[in-house]
This record gives sequence, structure tokens and C-alpha cells, in this order.
Amino acid sequence: MKMLNLGCGNRWHEEWINLDFNSSCEFVKKHNLYEPLPIEDESVDVVYSSHVLEHFPKCFAPKFLSECYRVLKKGGAIRVVVPDLEQIATSYLKFLKSARDGDRDAAEK
Repeated sequence: MKMLNLGCGNRWHEEWINLDFNSSCEFVKKHNLYEPLPIEDESVDVVYSSHVLEHFPKCFAPKFLSECYRVLKKGGAIRVVVPDLEQIATSYLKFLKSARDGDRDAAEK
């Protein structure tokens, strides 16, 4: 299987094609993710991107996802992971209430 990890940072696997804006090691190829992917059409079985999409401008998301689907084989899998805003907001409100009630640990968080 041919697997592609986009925006991998320091979380890469040597059996995957790992692309990121900067290369952290020999297994990560430096590539500007705003540019077309240097991958042939319908050539990968899996496209994975974790905590990358939320760093792009909203208007770029359709282009990024279009590129992901362009390189994905028919029947392939794509997984795009983004933060859970509801969970983040819920935690923030919980810590805010506790901080206002004098909880120093909550105030730090």
C-alpha cells in the first residue's frame, strides 16, 4: 500500500510518504502544502492529515481537500483530523468557572 501523511511534523513513519513545510529528518520531504502535491493522480491508497487543516485559511480548505482526493486511488481512504472545538470550548468554560471560584490549577489551564 502507498500511504501519504500530509503536514506530519515530527510524527512520521518511514514506510509512508511524509510531506511537510519543513523536513525534520530524512523520512520527511519538504513541500509547500499550499502548492499542488508532488504525487501522481490516483496513486495513493491512504491520505492522512492530522491537525494541519485548521492552520490554513478557510478559503484554502477546498483546494487542499481537492488535492487529497486527486492523489487518492478510487476506493482509497482519507482521514483528516482537526481539533474538536466543542470539547475545547466546554473545557475552557469549565476551567473558567473553576478559576473564578478560586481554583489556581484551573486558572493556570
